[in-house]
Amino acid sequence: MIDLYYWPTPNGHKITLFLEEAGLEYQIKPINIGKGDQFDPGFLKIGPNNRMPVIVDNAPADGGAPVSVFESGAILLYLAEKTE
Repeated sequence: MIDLYYWPTPNGHKITLFLEEAGLEYQIKPINIGKGDQFDPGFLKIGPNNRMPVIVDNAPADGGAPVSVFESGAILLYLAEKTE
């Protein structure tokens, strides 16, 4: 299961589109950027650049610990490699 820390922005939509098309299981964790949720210390642990979107892959391909990926381009590359 992938946790998607998301707010409806163009970059966020790119990730939801990929996840839907790839058929990957995910759940959305809303981060209200209008209220400044992206500056919350808990969020900054997984997305240190305080920007949307961020994913946490709780079942990475190597079977290891959950992996956090941020920046939409990096997320798309990560997901593409995961679904090869």
